[in-house]
Amino acid sequence: ALKNVNLDIAADEFVAIMGRSGSGKSTLMHVLGLLDQPTSGSYRLFGKEVAHMEEDALAVYRRATLGFIFQQFHLLPRLSALDNVAMPLLYSGGQKGTTTPESLLADVSLRDRMDHRPSEMSGGQQQRVAIARALVNNPRMLLADEPTGNLDTASQHDILELLTQMHDSGLGVIVVTHDEEVAER
Repeated sequence: ALKNVNLDIAADEFVAIMGRSGSGKSTLMHVLGLLDQPTSGSYRLFGKEVAHMEEDALAVYRRATLGFIFQQFHLLPRLSALDNVAMPLLYSGGQKGTTTPESLLADVSLRDRMDHRPSEMSGGQQQRVAIARALVNNPRMLLADEPTGNLDTASQHDILELLTQMHDSGLGVIVVTHDEEVAER
């Protein structure tokens, strides 16, 4: 799906990837996110060659450097917002800096919804839980695949504002989108 791609994205950029269906957006996002490996060529992520790393090493490096936000939220339905945000800490030994799941939920204006399950929250609230979860391991960059695709206009605005705030705080953000307004932002 991707041939002769030569791309440089700085660690602190806010980038939108756009294209029609079948153009390779998802494939590119999977390669950037260390979910798929390129069949040839080179890929350096934060200065480290990752194109041909072993699967276990990729998982460790992915966990330490990247946060993912998906269109479908991928929250565990039986867990509270707090437990959904804390889930990635199980895989990192629970020790990733001073940011706590509670403080992240407060940062995304969900302090009063920490004990609620996904079915008890709106789509916008669920996406904010997913954003907090993406941040719990203190990533250097966020990869967002259609993060506003399932949201109403007001929630879309709130999520874009959160992504902008994260970028303004020094976090790199890459967004795959079909939406011109999202890409312009």
